[in-house]
Amino acid sequence: MNRDFIYTIIFMLIVFLMPAAVFAEDTNIIFKHDHTGVADEVNKMKDFDFNLMQRELDWIEAENLESSMEAVQVGDTYYEKGELEDAIICYQIAIKMDPSNAAAHKKYIEARQQEKAQTSLHYHQAMEYYRKGIADKAVDELILEIKENPDNEQARIKLNEIEAEMRR
Repeated sequence: MNRDFIYTIIFMLIVFLMPAAVFAEDTNIIFKHDHTGVADEVNKMKDFDFNLMQRELDWIEAENLESSMEAVQVGDTYYEKGELEDAIICYQIAIKMDPSNAAAHKKYIEARQQEKAQTSLHYHQAMEYYRKGIADKAVDELILEIKENPDNEQARIKLNEIEAEMRR
């Protein structure tokens, strides 16, 4: 009796759930059609992803990077010159080229820790936004940094660079 009950439950699950899985539509498409505001947000995220990917491709092309280790070497050069933002971007590219590159992961973490230790909270947050391709938030953080630390020339230079990029 107990075994028959289990078989009946399994049979009912197969009969009722199988057609739903076979004939179901893509819920994302339905969701997008029902809520145009959500569709706009999805499209903005796709544009954001594309812009971020394009920015990284531009870096790869500008630095003639062909492998993950080359990206690490270029990152090391920037790191040694004290240009931590550029080093971090190179290490990120190295990780994307080869996620198993342990040296890139290690150097990325070291560079981020050093940047955080050397900079104020607003400047550090601005650089995080900038690396993620969120330029408007980076500008906001840099403006806050300059208000709190008017003598921070590095923040002024970076603010000018980002604003020039945004105008292009």
